[in-house]
Amino acid sequence: MSQEKSKGLYARINPVVFWGSAILCVLLYAPMLIYGAELQPHVAVILKAITYNMDWLWLLFALGCVLFSLWLAFGKYGNVKLGGKDDKPEFSDFSWISMMFTGGVGAGLVYWTMAEPLYYLKFPPYWAEPFSAQAGQFALAYGIFHWGLSAWAIFVPGAIAFAYMIYVRKKPYFYPSYACRGLLGDLVDGWVGRAIDIFVVLGLVGGLGTTLGTVIPMMSAVSAGYLGIEDTMTVKVVVTLVVAAVFTYSAFSGLNSGIKKLSELNSWLCMGLLAFVMLVGPTLFMLSLYVDNLGVLATHFLRMSLYTDPITKSGFPQDWTVFYWAWWAAWAMYFGLFVARISKGRTIKNVVINMMVVTSIGCSLFFLVFGGYTVDLQLNQGMALDQIMKDAGPAGMISAVLHTLPLTKIVIPYFLFVMLIFQATTIDSNAFIISMISCKEVRNDQESPRWTRLFWCVLLAVIGVAIMMVGGLSVVQLSSVATSIPIIGIIIILSLSLLKWLKEDFGQEDKVQVVDYPEED
Repeated sequence: MSQEKSKGLYARINPVVFWGSAILCVLLYAPMLIYGAELQPHVAVILKAITYNMDWLWLLFALGCVLFSLWLAFGKYGNVKLGGKDDKPEFSDFSWISMMFTGGVGAGLVYWTMAEPLYYLKFPPYWAEPFSAQAGQFALAYGIFHWGLSAWAIFVPGAIAFAYMIYVRKKPYFYPSYACRGLLGDLVDGWVGRAIDIFVVLGLVGGLGTTLGTVIPMMSAVSAGYLGIEDTMTVKVVVTLVVAAVFTYSAFSGLNSGIKKLSELNSWLCMGLLAFVMLVGPTLFMLSLYVDNLGVLATHFLRMSLYTDPITKSGFPQDWTVFYWAWWAAWAMYFGLFVARISKGRTIKNVVINMMVVTSIGCSLFFLVFGGYTVDLQLNQGMALDQIMKDAGPAGMISAVLHTLPLTKIVIPYFLFVMLIFQATTIDSNAFIISMISCKEVRNDQESPRWTRLFWCVLLAVIGVAIMMVGGLSVVQLSSVATSIPIIGIIIILSLSLLKWLKEDFGQEDKVQVVDYPEED
């Protein structure tokens, strides 16, 4: 292969975005490596200040995303095809949904499906008594809410705007600022556009920091418990290196060779794990609790969406709902670009429904199984998981839960392998997209340079270690909350830009029935 042809396989980097975002990431996370646990008190103060003062904004933002997403799917533009008339989906439905689901949640879903119900039992919302029947009604409901329709709706504006820009407007740019052109015009060609792209990368890294700060300690605690050794920082670093090696290889291999195959494997492995726990656990209780909590969620959805508790200031909505919406927002640009990249040839309605409904159902099944199993151990089996979590942290509690399962000699290694693949499928797609954002122009037959994917994989692993060195839930939450604040404005701009494009291209029609695309500019 000639050198000229080889060069054409990879896009050119945008040095301002690449190095600017890399430098800011180092400046943000280097103090964690240097000062470690000394930062914990300061982190808690900053987190509280942000979440309590901006709770109303995050709640209105998430609910607005739900309404906007439903309008996109079922309004006049729902049948608009994201591609040309003859374009067909690049991936099968199973591969497409597998990449969407695993790329959007990661192994953090397993962590929180066991930890969240216990937190809600011990510190329930709406002034309920700890471990009461009312607390039990919300044990799964709030978790499903935080991983359900509202959460995935935050991803929708970016996904549809980017896909429309790339496949309908035929603009080969994988950086978020260009999708804001419909509203901002030529401003995106200057420092405003580069600032948007850099803020997006910071948000992505912050969201990934939250994921790594929870998943790595969980895998480390489970591994240490299985091997009968102490869960030291050395063990955590070794686990980080193993996970980093897998996701680096996958991201380095590219979309079809690594990410697609890993996502499909992960989906089958997860289904096997869920089926096993469902069969050996208290199946009937888990199903009953799940259905009851679904009813509570359906009844209280609007209340949960706007709950700020300004009078008693319990802190529940700030510590949980605000944190979650910020976390999902931090991922929104990455996931929007990733979904856009894999959704060519599908309609807006098809993308929105699968993003919001199918993935929400998938997340709720994890709460059905792992959440229901954990609640049963706490309330019905007399196992003081809340005390274990207080003494050993959520990761230690999860290790204790796994040791109650039969065939632990086989199940725990299988669990660790599933978590390894689960986490790798999330980080590799993130590194892949971050490297794409760092490029000037990415044609359909191109990918970002491999060395940029390697760079971001290494940096993400280092950031994960930095967050673990500080420790505590506050720093994990702050990683998302602080870095995602500018993302709210960017998502709003993207939505308005998309609306302008849709109106220009299809506004004259009452309801789009036959897809007919405008000529290229």
